[in-house]
Amino acid sequence: MKEVDPDRNLKMYIDTFHRMGGALDYAFLEADADYSSDVLHKQAAIEGMQIIDGANSTCDLSKIQGSSISYQTFLGTVEVQPVRISQTAGSIPNVDGYKTAFFHPPYGLRETLPFASNLFVQINNFLFGSDPDMSEIFSWSTDWSNYFDAGREWWGAFYWTIRQPNSRQFVVIGASTTD
Repeated sequence: MKEVDPDRNLKMYIDTFHRMGGALDYAFLEADADYSSDVLHKQAAIEGMQIIDGANSTCDLSKIQGSSISYQTFLGTVEVQPVRISQTAGSIPNVDGYKTAFFHPPYGLRETLPFASNLFVQINNFLFGSDPDMSEIFSWSTDWSNYFDAGREWWGAFYWTIRQPNSRQFVVIGASTTD
């Protein structure tokens, strides 16, 4: 596997997401050999961690476990609007997948919901194309790298590898943060 640069527009969208407080990390890889999907996804997960966390990452690869999941499972809770519980208080949805992790980092996004929603659509158009349900998505355990330690304290830790069918291109998405 080798790291590749994302499309320049996608990079611009991801940079905007990070500037507004987004907590997801993205890495882009290309397979240099043909192996089974599960082998390639595991290789992408390992290589992606080196890109996302670099020299800071201490890994125990004997603990890494992954499984194929559907796009809907990957998204998690679909509704991201806070639910009003009183005149002065609201409750955000449980951070349980990609969508809530995107919209609800620990300190919130420094942008309006319509702006963030448009950005979410733009990023996902690049990542998933016109038929996201066809994507191969693996969800990975979060106990094999110290990258995940902060997220397991409170907010959450997530790690996914994604590719389109018959493609050599992989996207790795990681999230691990706390307040």
